[in-house]
Amino acid sequence: MHLFRRNTQPFRLVEGFEAAEGRALQRSITAALLTSERADGQDVPDLLQIGHGSGDRLVVIWRNLVVGLVPPECVKQFDQVLADKPRAVVAVRGVVHLSGDLWRVWVGDLPGGGFPESTAHLDTLPAPEDKVLGIPIRRKGDRVPVWPAEVSPVTDDESAG
Repeated sequence: MHLFRRNTQPFRLVEGFEAAEGRALQRSITAALLTSERADGQDVPDLLQIGHGSGDRLVVIWRNLVVGLVPPECVKQFDQVLADKPRAVVAVRGVVHLSGDLWRVWVGDLPGGGFPESTAHLDTLPAPEDKVLGIPIRRKGDRVPVWPAEVSPVTDDESAG
């Protein structure tokens, strides 16, 4: 039964590219990685899906998680297949790899000379702040907010009198 399943078509890219917003979507990428893959830090070749996201953006989906966005200069490759089909998805080969301290998603065949250096224009969204139940997590070395000079905390002596 194909009630909710999207129609996925295989697609051959002309030229590979790095998915955008790797820094902002780092949690999704690491959530999709198996524990052994994360521990090894090795390249993980796998099938990726490209589909419609919000507005006119195309998203990169891996293991049912959005792990990147298709950069605006690479969207043209998918226009013919995805243009008039909002639920259509294409399957492409890709590689999730460790680049410095971040996991990145390469869409397309593994480049022969290795992965190119990540470009700064791909990551425009800030990395999300670490929170637990909406409360920011402070780590050793993080700057702790201080009371403004004109406002001082109430001491026990002042509250008793």
